[in-house]
Order: sequence, then structure tokens, then C-alpha cells
Amino acid sequence: MKGIVLVKFNEFIEELWGEGFWDKLINEADLPSEGAYTTVVTYDDQELFMLIGLVAYKQNISVRDVQFAFGKWVFKEFYNIAPSGAHDFEDVFEFLHAVQDFIHVEVKKLNPNALVPEFKFLSETFNKLSFHYISPRKLCFFCEGIVHGLAEQMGQAVNVSQSECEHEGGQRCVLVVEKV
Repeated sequence: MKGIVLVKFNEFIEELWGEGFWDKLINEADLPSEGAYTTVVTYDDQELFMLIGLVAYKQNISVRDVQFAFGKWVFKEFYNIAPSGAHDFEDVFEFLHAVQDFIHVEVKKLNPNALVPEFKFLSETFNKLSFHYISPRKLCFFCEGIVHGLAEQMGQAVNVSQSECEHEGGQRCVLVVEKV
């Protein structure tokens, strides 16, 4: 996991529950990095999963809700640092295609070892798009939140659901985005 994600998770947690709550998480998690994150270092994915699990436990909310809320929150952060040209898209569907065809390509140019999710687009109409979300990290709920953050940025209302989900016994995660 690139450090930028963990740095942003720290900011997200502190914004919602304060610096003291973040410090308690780090102390309780007993992480190899000790929670000293920098944006350019790569950390074990388990650090994020451990922190998400602790937040869910301590705040009595689901892991799904923590991932979703973080994804929605972090979209604007990622949007602000997106590569040149990423801000040229004004539609949720266009942007989602650009993530696969442009943004992740640019990320890989800067960091060839970056492990970015893949989107395989399955169907699209004027108001509905479905895609297979592929990632060994299985952060499909985080992706749902990202899509909601994207929709807010674009000024569009969407419903996001999963017609299949690995966490619910499916063979894959298929996100369905519908403009409303």
C-alpha cells in the first residue's frame, strides 16, 4: 500500500474523531511502521486493514462503512493531486473510463510498482454503467465510496450497488453505477 493512502487515512480519522483517537489506534494496532507514514514509501497492506478493523470495532460500525466513508472522503484528496488532464472530464462515466485508460496509466509511469485496481467495463447505457472491479486488496466498498465522491465532484447524483461481491459469496465484484 502506497503511503499516500495511509497518510490520507490518518487525516480522515483525525478529521472525524480527532488526533487522540488516531494515536490510540496506532498504539493499539502495534504496527511494524508504528504509524509513521510518508507518502512515497510502500507499506504492508495489512496495516490499512488492521486500522480499518480497529476503527470499525471502536466506533461500532461495519468495515464496509469505514471503507465506504474513507473512499468518499479521499476522492477529493486524490482528485486534487491527479495527473494533468484528469480534470478534463465532466461526467462520472467518462471519469471512470479515464481511471482505467489514463489515470492509472499515469500513476504506473510515475511508480511502475504501484498496485492499482483494474476496471473491466461490462455494460453501459446513457444512465447505467457496470464494471468488474479487480484488485487483490478487495477494497470494493472503498471503490463504492470513491464513486460517490466522484459524483459529488461532478455534481451528479448516482446510486452505486454491487450485482456481485466477493465478500458476499460472489465470484467477483461488479459495481453498478446508475445516474439518478
